[in-house]
Amino acid sequence: MKLTHCITATALSVALYAPAHAETLKVYWNAGHAYPAYAEVIKKFEADHPGWTVEWGRFQWPDMRTKIVADMSVGNVPDLVADPGGWVPEFALQGKILPLNDYVAKDGSSMGYPDDWQDFSVSRNSVDGKYYGVQLHLTCATLVYNVDLLKAAGFEKPPANWEEFRNAAMAVAKNGRIGFAPNQVAGYFIPWIYQNGGTFYDKASNKVTFDSPEAAQSLQFVSDLIHKDKAAILPVAGADYEGPQKLFTSGRAAMILTGPWDVAPIKTGNPKLKWDVAPSLTEKKQATFAGGVSLFIPKDAKHPAEAWDLLKRFVAIDTELAASVANGMTMPRKSWAADPKVTGDPVLSRFSQCLPYAVDSSADLALTGKNAMVQDLFKAAVQDILYNGKPAQEVLSNYAAQANAELSKK
Repeated sequence: MKLTHCITATALSVALYAPAHAETLKVYWNAGHAYPAYAEVIKKFEADHPGWTVEWGRFQWPDMRTKIVADMSVGNVPDLVADPGGWVPEFALQGKILPLNDYVAKDGSSMGYPDDWQDFSVSRNSVDGKYYGVQLHLTCATLVYNVDLLKAAGFEKPPANWEEFRNAAMAVAKNGRIGFAPNQVAGYFIPWIYQNGGTFYDKASNKVTFDSPEAAQSLQFVSDLIHKDKAAILPVAGADYEGPQKLFTSGRAAMILTGPWDVAPIKTGNPKLKWDVAPSLTEKKQATFAGGVSLFIPKDAKHPAEAWDLLKRFVAIDTELAASVANGMTMPRKSWAADPKVTGDPVLSRFSQCLPYAVDSSADLALTGKNAMVQDLFKAAVQDILYNGKPAQEVLSNYAAQANAELSKK
């Protein structure tokens, strides 16, 4: 009788003090953005939600894309997803993302959304007046260069246009050094197109324009740097976009085109490296691509309320500052840009100066619901030009015809 009483009492004690819910919140995140500041957010979330565990899945973008599409097809989705750009409007148009208007109505004022976010970062995550995502990072890419390698080759300052860039790259490319290390990810070739006066997509005609003479000249220029001038290295094909950064950090490559996501790896990988951030190149115009990560909640998420709670913590101003200062990442909040920790940081401030001429080439295209298809075709075109050495105009015209044929279908 006493033994039974003890067992009953113990069971009651466990029931009284055990968490009411023991759940797992699934998050899909980019592997390169697993910053300590975000790990602290997750730790605090778990402490504030006893019994809950955050499953922080980290992937390269192409792998995450494959996984989330497969998950959505069977309704077995994560609770919160990071988006590299373009996924939010695409999936929203497919009815696969949860509208956030009710959450914003409740919490927007206290969290500063949308008023404290750059207008562009709000509109790119909205469809038909509804919020479907919240910007986490707002970025652009520009020229990052090795000061000592350029100086040794006779250049006291970074190149400002294509001719200067080509001359500097060719001058450095000796004795195992690389003048320019391009990225194999197709999006990194879009700035060249816009610098030469080209565009990627025309909303009025609903046709891609990446096969224009200006675009073809742009990609041919980069291809020639590799194959004719021997001033650039052929990028390694694959899902890893970090190859150029690693070559740069090791001191082998003099110039790369990258964004704030590579600041921390460069600093930690080679603290003695003398490097700097330059304005984007100007050919017919000065331009680069705008990017950045947004967060969204899939429509079939099992725990949307908790996902929203975690999202709010990720985009809080204190978290933004902690993540950006330590890792060199640029952020979308106006109060972040005005903070002395940002304005006084030479790297962050230089990247932020590129944002005014940065272009989101997929903003209008994403609203067609066919952005992913077009991007895949452009990627194939870039690879055909780079790895097979085919003429840029011929290749781009071929893939643009395929893209436009698909865009014309309803």
